[in-house]
Amino acid sequence: MRSNMALQSLASLEHERLLAALKASRAGTWRWNIVDDIVEWDDALCEVYGIRSEQAPTRSSEFLDLIHPEDREIAWHSISQCIETGLDADYQFRAVVNGQVRWIYDRSAVVRKPDGSPAYMLGACLDVTEQRRVQEERDVALKQQKLLLNELSHRVKNHLAMIIGVLRLKGARQKDPQAKEDFARAIDRIATIAHLHEELYRADDMNYVDVPTYVGKICNTLEQSLLLETPIIIQRDLEPFALHVDRAVPLGLVVNELVTNAIKYAFSPGEQGRIRVRFRVRAGNATLTISDSGRGLEDAGRQGVGTRLVRDLAKQIGARLRVIGKPGCTYALRFNVSGP
Repeated sequence: MRSNMALQSLASLEHERLLAALKASRAGTWRWNIVDDIVEWDDALCEVYGIRSEQAPTRSSEFLDLIHPEDREIAWHSISQCIETGLDADYQFRAVVNGQVRWIYDRSAVVRKPDGSPAYMLGACLDVTEQRRVQEERDVALKQQKLLLNELSHRVKNHLAMIIGVLRLKGARQKDPQAKEDFARAIDRIATIAHLHEELYRADDMNYVDVPTYVGKICNTLEQSLLLETPIIIQRDLEPFALHVDRAVPLGLVVNELVTNAIKYAFSPGEQGRIRVRFRVRAGNATLTISDSGRGLEDAGRQGVGTRLVRDLAKQIGARLRVIGKPGCTYALRFNVSGP
């Protein structure tokens, strides 16, 4: 007798603790007798919905009437799936009470009879209207920020195109061959940055650039400007990877510089040749390799303007640069991409 009383007292205590926890979380609970279609709400749930106790639904149809017409199918699908699969239902919907819209979060489960058929469902609800409002405002702000960044990137791209146009006009007026080449190299370097802004303008995430697309466009530009009437080809072997924009700019300039150097100096006039651009990522480390089948370097340690630029760019991304002068010429940059 005392044992039963103790158990009842313990059960009552646990019930009080559960109610206290639900009240502290501002959650309300409901129970639905599936067979008899009887719905029971506690007072806390009525507060969540903003209705009086006598207005609480007593049938499933009355509950569905409280849900926004656009969300009823979602809510009923979640409940049906819970009954069919036995997995807890976890969903949000809009409730419309007295012309006021509230976002409700519901977590519910089904209780079955010994024969496995559904007996009733139990659920707890929270008013998440404020959280949804904050999230929606954040989403709007992020969308506006992205539009502004896209517009900025588009304007930068247009300005770079104007600069390239001016340099081409100036370069065409130069009589000194070296001056003409200097203008052409400057144009190619600016075009490399313009390609980056074009990728950023189109990307979903303006912090990262797709390496194969970006480097591929740089190679395409060099082919069209320098290789149209030559037997030299550029082979791409680029592994898919999204590179942070801070590293993408120096990487693109390195590709532009080394491929241009190979086109101009690695082969004799009219000689067939191959330039290979390779990018790989393994265990958080990226490797960019640019090699050619040309004559190679007489002095791999010699540093011209292009080589010094490549070394400076490699330092910007924390890359180790290795140069192999023969056979052909190979430049390999290895840098970490596991961090920001």
